[in-house]
Amino acid sequence: METFDDDLRRELEGFEVGEVVELFTVDATGIGGGVYRFSPTPVQSYGGAQVAPQFGGGTYAVVPFESEGWEWSAGGSLPQPTVRFLIAREDGDQLSVATYLLAMVASLDDLLGAKVLRVKTLRKYLDDGAQPDPQAHLGVEVYTVARKVNQTPDMIEFLLQSALDLEDVMLPRRQVVNTCQWSYRRALPDGSFDYTGVTCPYVGNVYFDASGERVSVPALDKCGRQLSDCKARFGRTAELPYGGFPGAGKIQR
Repeated sequence: METFDDDLRRELEGFEVGEVVELFTVDATGIGGGVYRFSPTPVQSYGGAQVAPQFGGGTYAVVPFESEGWEWSAGGSLPQPTVRFLIAREDGDQLSVATYLLAMVASLDDLLGAKVLRVKTLRKYLDDGAQPDPQAHLGVEVYTVARKVNQTPDMIEFLLQSALDLEDVMLPRRQVVNTCQWSYRRALPDGSFDYTGVTCPYVGNVYFDASGERVSVPALDKCGRQLSDCKARFGRTAELPYGGFPGAGKIQR
């Protein structure tokens, strides 16, 4: 994790702190997608209008969402935040962003394995701020999407898993995370599966959802990318083709 800027440190340690802005980047390039930037709230421009934050040359689309669980526990275990995108609150030009998010979730296997970056900075350090500075932030927190917890017409909820302490560790050319990085098959409307670009070797006819519960129809077959999901499909005593590093977590859960 990067250390944050000295000027920002001094300001945060002072008596008056400016408006804190929270920025998120979803990097789905590792699972066949692109890079998407979001912020839960707009910022007020110096002309008085509410605008999307711009930082480091990137624009962060305003998409209402809630999040929690970013703090480290008292026992020192890594955070496992949850993020809820509130689709029902979308309006105007933000509707296209919500539609795009839903399309991403459908086409990229619920975004499992995508990298999520969280950055906090002050309003004045944004590109249109009083002191624009892309290096002035509280460090980059790195997570991966572990699973989709819930989806309704109004909301999509994801569980994130911290990859903070292992950022940029490659063995070789692979990021060390304890969730499986292989791409899983996709169910087709006729009950068959599309294996185009798939790297997971499972071709069985026993189906499980992303929570590891057994289901009866192919359309519900989703891999939760945990070691337990691999054991359910290939057998608890079998040699597993698991595409993660189960020992990468510092704290046993």
